[in-house]
Amino acid sequence: MNLRELAEQDLSLTLEDTSLTGSRFLLIDKNRNEFELTGQVGDIGYLLNMDGVPVQGRTITVCYRMSSLALKTKNIPQRGWRVRLRDLGGAEYDLYVARYEPDRTIGIGRLILSVSLNEG
Repeated sequence: MNLRELAEQDLSLTLEDTSLTGSRFLLIDKNRNEFELTGQVGDIGYLLNMDGVPVQGRTITVCYRMSSLALKTKNIPQRGWRVRLRDLGGAEYDLYVARYEPDRTIGIGRLILSVSLNEG
């Protein structure tokens, strides 16, 4: 096994272990097929400049193991797909995929999400 294969296997702990940092979410394609995944969820309210002034709005991302999605579908995420997730307070959100950024070196898929389909 080479280092890239080992790194991809390590993603199961890094991204998918819910006892550590993994979060469950649903990825929903345009045909409303739902794929349950576990990965990292990031939701930053605002990015601030050095003076503390907001310079960018809400940034929401999810990262997941590409091989886990490949077991469920051969399609790749694209603009218009949705992600349904719950925050730590239990509130549920339906978000839209604005951009898909694959890292094919070690097999991570990163989705940049928006609150509405027209954003992003």
